[in-house]
Amino acid sequence: MQTLCQLDVQGDGYLEQVDGFLAESGMAGKVQRYADGLVRPCWSKRAELDARLNMVMANWTLERISPVERNILRVALTELDVGEVPAKVVINEAVEIGREYGGAESPGFINGVLDAAWKQMQASNEGERDR
Repeated sequence: MQTLCQLDVQGDGYLEQVDGFLAESGMAGKVQRYADGLVRPCWSKRAELDARLNMVMANWTLERISPVERNILRVALTELDVGEVPAKVVINEAVEIGREYGGAESPGFINGVLDAAWKQMQASNEGERDR
């Protein structure tokens, strides 16, 4: 989330610094590789992610929410797409990150948006199977 917030502020030029930022974070190698594996696809697909998130946010757009919340939602949606971690775990972790780094309303907002996005993903997957 922190790396994505940096990218949000500094733009694509910051991609050159991502490896160094992650290395300096103190994360174990496996965690660092996992984070890098989320950051890059999340950043490159942010327009698609943002469109999907905007579809499930009632009365909100990503432009109206804080960079912290926006990037928590982006990375969580990317993680849901990857499917390596159970959806409940992804959503719970996103809520906890929102609790730590966001505002007072962040946990409930993040939970509601991700729950709606997950339900939409499931409905879309069921529709594809029915074809």
